[in-house]
Amino acid sequence: MRVCHREIPEHFASSLQSQRVARAQVLIDTSQANTGFLASSYAERIAGQYGAFWAQHNVERAGGDPRLMPSVGNEIRVWYNADLNDEWFNTISELLTMVTVACILLPAAAMIREKERGTIEQLLVSPLSPFQVMLSKVLSMVAVMLAGTAVAIFAIMRPVYGVPFVGSVTLFFLLTALYAFVNAGLGLAAATFARNSAQVGLVVLLMVMPIVMLSGTWTPLESMPPWLRGLMSVSPLRHFIDVAYGILLRGAGLDVLWDSVLAMAVIGVALFALGLWRFRRQFG
Repeated sequence: MRVCHREIPEHFASSLQSQRVARAQVLIDTSQANTGFLASSYAERIAGQYGAFWAQHNVERAGGDPRLMPSVGNEIRVWYNADLNDEWFNTISELLTMVTVACILLPAAAMIREKERGTIEQLLVSPLSPFQVMLSKVLSMVAVMLAGTAVAIFAIMRPVYGVPFVGSVTLFFLLTALYAFVNAGLGLAAATFARNSAQVGLVVLLMVMPIVMLSGTWTPLESMPPWLRGLMSVSPLRHFIDVAYGILLRGAGLDVLWDSVLAMAVIGVALFALGLWRFRRQFG
């Protein structure tokens, strides 16, 4: 399939020779987004170089020295990923997506199984408060996620794909634990709105899809309308993206990431409080 089609007018060459503005049109099919973007980038560079060549040629024809003409130098420096290795971005994005899904789904599924089997009532007649019951579910899931994240990074991402780990390992896993706590609270809150495993799966799916697709992992926030960007500010993943990429690729510390950490902590407390309130309302 042709992606690029060019239209060159009839008097294009004569316009160049007579030092008039010469125009050409490039039509690009962007139904294949990646190929269309590359084609437009190449066409822009070719047109720029060709225009610079003819500008220099016209200056020489007029008896001037092109070296004495004013010019603008464009020097591009790529930080943190100098080779533009998309494997680094894609593997980190996949890790964030999988952690998000697991942290929400697993606690919700564990809680709903307790409800289906009737063992939740046994827990409530024990000398445990609803807060302790929910906190135990959250802490166990945080431990599982930390272990899974460590395996993903040190057994797959670094040795296989060469993803760097520039920042503090301790800080990264502490904030990963905070993120797992936030999402586990969201999963437990979702479990209080469902009666069985099928329902909790649908509820989690309705929450996970907009969180993953609209938080900035796969869709740039800059392309969204202002109201949607504001809505996504309550998404935990929106803030953990800055934390994960900041620590892994840039070596950022709390002095840079404090606002994202604070936002995750506030959201986590609010979600856990919501889940606890719903849990007490159902079984209190």
